Amino acid sequence: MSTPLEIISPSNQAHDLVKKLNLYMQYGVKEYWIVNPLLNIVQIYGLNKEGQYHQVEVLKETGIAHSEVLKGFSMNLEELFK
Repeated sequence: MSTPLEIISPSNQAHDLVKKLNLYMQYGVKEYWIVNPLLNIVQIYGLNKEGQYHQVEVLKETGIAHSEVLKGFSMNLEELFK
C-alpha cells in the first residue's frame, strides 16, 4: 500500500485538500501526506477504524515526519524546505 504525498500550490489547493482527500478516504488509503511549501508545513492524515481521516501530525518548518504505513520512511522538514 502506498502513501500519497501531495505537494500543493495555490492553483490546486482546494482540489488537493478536499477532493483528493475524500477520494483517498473512499478507497481506503491508510495514510495521506500534504506538503505545503508556501507555509513550510507537512500534514499527515491517517485512516481510523471508522474509515475517516484524522490528523496524525502537523509539522511546521522543523522536525522529522514519520510514516506509520511505510515503515522506515521519514522526511526532515529542514532539508525539505531549504
